[in-house]
Amino acid sequence: MIKNFITALQFLTIFTVKKNHTVEEGDLAKSMVYFPVIGFLIGLLLVYADKVFELIVLPQTIATFLVIILSVLITRALHVDGLADTLDGLMGGRDHQSRLAIMKDSRIGTAGVIGILGTLFMKYLCLNNLFAIDRVGALLIAPMLGRWSQAFMVYQANYGREEGMGRAFVGHLRSGSMLAVSLIAVCLSAFVVLRLDLRSVFLFFSLITGVLLLTFLGKRYLVHKLGGVTGDAIGAISELNEVLVFLIFIVFSSES
Repeated sequence: MIKNFITALQFLTIFTVKKNHTVEEGDLAKSMVYFPVIGFLIGLLLVYADKVFELIVLPQTIATFLVIILSVLITRALHVDGLADTLDGLMGGRDHQSRLAIMKDSRIGTAGVIGILGTLFMKYLCLNNLFAIDRVGALLIAPMLGRWSQAFMVYQANYGREEGMGRAFVGHLRSGSMLAVSLIAVCLSAFVVLRLDLRSVFLFFSLITGVLLLTFLGKRYLVHKLGGVTGDAIGAISELNEVLVFLIFIVFSSES
C-alpha cells in the first residue's frame, strides 16, 4: 500500500520520498488507485501557496499567475507536455502512424504552443474570477478529478504504440481498482463541495458528470485518431478536465 502510494507520488510530482524506490512490473498500474489522492494533495499545496501569497499582500492577479505556474512545476509539466504533443499529432498527421510519429518528436509545434498557452490562460482567467470557498474548491478538485480521468483513460483500453511509458498503465487497471479510484474521487469531491444547499449539490453532480462525459468522448475520439490510448493522450485529457472543472466552478460561482 505504502509502496504504491510512493510510486504514484514520485511519478506524478517532483517530490522524491525514496531515492532507491524500485518499481516492478505492474506497480505503476496498481499505483493508479492513489492518483486522485495525489491530485488532492497537489491541490492542497496550491491552496496553501495561494494563502501565503495572500498573506504577503500580493495582488490576486499575480497570486493566480504564480499558483498556475506552481501547478505546472509540481508536475514537471508532464501533462501539459502530453497535451502539446497530442495536439501537434492531431493537427499535423493524416493517419495513426503519422500522428504518433509527430507526437513522439521532442520538438513542439504551433498547435502544441497554442494548446499550452490557451489551457493555462483559461485556468488563469477562471481562477482569477473565483473567490473564497469557490477558489479553494476549484484548486482542490481540479487536479484530483484530472487524475481520476487518467484512470478512465487506461481502463479497458489498448495501447496505441508498440512501446512507451504509457504501456505500463494502459489496459492494466483492474475493475476492482477502477471502482476504488472512483470511490476515492467521488468521496473527496463530496467532502470538498457538498454543503447544506442546493447549489453545492448541483455543483457536485455537474463536476462528476462533466468529467465522466469529457473523458468518455475524448477517449473515443483519441482512440479513433491514434488507434489507441497513449501517455500523451492521458495527459491531454487530464489537462482538459482540469479546465472543465474550473469552468464549472465559474458557472456555479456564488459571485456570479
